[in-house]
Amino acid sequence: MKQTFYISGMTCSACSSHVNKSVSNLDGVKSCEVSLLTNQMVVEYDGITEKDIINAVIASGYKASTTKEEDKKYSRS
Repeated sequence: MKQTFYISGMTCSACSSHVNKSVSNLDGVKSCEVSLLTNQMVVEYDGITEKDIINAVIASGYKASTTKEEDKKYSRS
């Protein structure tokens, strides 16, 4: 299965590398790509749940979800 996760709390390339390493070390993860620019992570996995992946991100000090938080809407005066 291939799934996109939305990561919050990353501020630098070391952050994205840390998330990548934490998730890649899980048994069942075939590939993991983390983008600091989009705050997204695409994981291909088998034999584990999305909750396992989210818990690995949380354990590394960041937040993760499978749904993107809506951007705040600003109106022009």
